[in-house]
Amino acid sequence: MYSNRIDNELIGILKRHSLLTFESQLNLKDELEKRAIAVDTTHLENAISQKLIEIKNLDYLKDFGFKAERNQDGITVRRTNKAMITDIVGIILGVFVFLVGIYGCINLVLTFMNGDELDVFTLGYKFAMAALVFIGISFFSGLKRLFDYTGFELSNRSGTITLKKRFDVSLEEIKATASDIFLDSEEDTLYLKLGNQTIFTSNADNLIQTITLKELTKELKRI
Repeated sequence: MYSNRIDNELIGILKRHSLLTFESQLNLKDELEKRAIAVDTTHLENAISQKLIEIKNLDYLKDFGFKAERNQDGITVRRTNKAMITDIVGIILGVFVFLVGIYGCINLVLTFMNGDELDVFTLGYKFAMAALVFIGISFFSGLKRLFDYTGFELSNRSGTITLKKRFDVSLEEIKATASDIFLDSEEDTLYLKLGNQTIFTSNADNLIQTITLKELTKELKRI
């Protein structure tokens, strides 16, 4: 990533390391070490160390909308209230946008049926209103997520894995062994799975999410 940068450019980037992604910070550190540039990298290394601690603590599960609670028996993962509220707000907003889009579609059809003369701006505005239908539909993904993860719980208690999740309509409970938990990937998606069931997914291109899921998998497989 930084191999084509001269030393002075790397030093300038180092001064702004807090603006970089975690992956970019790691790449910058490696490049500086490889070139043996005489520069103080303490702040960069501290930032990386702090991020690794947060990842190991599973703090970034919140990016998936989950939280982990550790106790003497093991670990339990649940959906966060913030994630559920976000889904509900998204659904309400999606319904509103969808209805506005429906009105826009009807208005656009009536405009053509009546043969109204329109200027370019007005016609563009009416098409934009009609297009809100598709934007509203995109918000409805939160409805499935809210349904799937209401009552969700994933735990490892003394080596027994328990998954509570809605796969059809009712909340189901699956018990398995730690060996049944694993990670799978397909293109740019990373899957945390229990046997044949997908627990949840993440972006495989996001380094923090990938390491977080690996750390969670280790925790869940710990007996």
